[in-house]
Amino acid sequence: MKKAILMLLLCCMLAGPPAVLCEEAGAGSRPGSGRKALIFERISKTVSDIKTISGSFRQERRLSMLKEPVVSTGRFYCEKPDKLRWELISPEPSGFLVNGVTAKQWKGKEGVPDAFDARQNPVIRLIVDQIFAWSSADLKWIEQRYNVTVLKDEPIALKLVPNDSKERRYVDHIRISFEAGTNYVHNVDIAEKSGDSTRIVFSGMIMNSQLQKGLFD
Repeated sequence: MKKAILMLLLCCMLAGPPAVLCEEAGAGSRPGSGRKALIFERISKTVSDIKTISGSFRQERRLSMLKEPVVSTGRFYCEKPDKLRWELISPEPSGFLVNGVTAKQWKGKEGVPDAFDARQNPVIRLIVDQIFAWSSADLKWIEQRYNVTVLKDEPIALKLVPNDSKERRYVDHIRISFEAGTNYVHNVDIAEKSGDSTRIVFSGMIMNSQLQKGLFD
């Protein structure tokens, strides 16, 4: 899934629920700069006071070679500006964490974390970049990286098409849907050039709680 999964993850958590893969919006729904500016302002106000966020997620990976989706569940923890812990609970425990320039990943309940360079892992790099961008409301960065279209005003739904040629080799587009009335990401859908896709649905989100010590070590 190359660069797709991580990005969607943080997007959904911090910005609001991602949109489901639905029919493409018509030309009349393509936003003008004023409409998009208002949507971005709503998102920015929502996340500006958030320091920490945690919750659960369900991830569905649909592959052209398989009839049924590959489903996994887990939890995530994020602390602004640059700390993230992503844990898969089922079907097999694994995960990764990022703490500034430090990154680690593990597999299995008793797995010993291995340090790695997040910049060299396209999937993790994508997720981390997206999460931190949306959690910090770095909308300028987002617009530099993606062609953003407003699909729906309430609840907010956005479509992101990569501007980077390398990312476009793998990712066709990303859809982010927000939860009605909260402006927090609910679902993220990543459509890949190969025809495969990934959906991440967030739930049980808790804002500004005191996170357990050692989560990002």
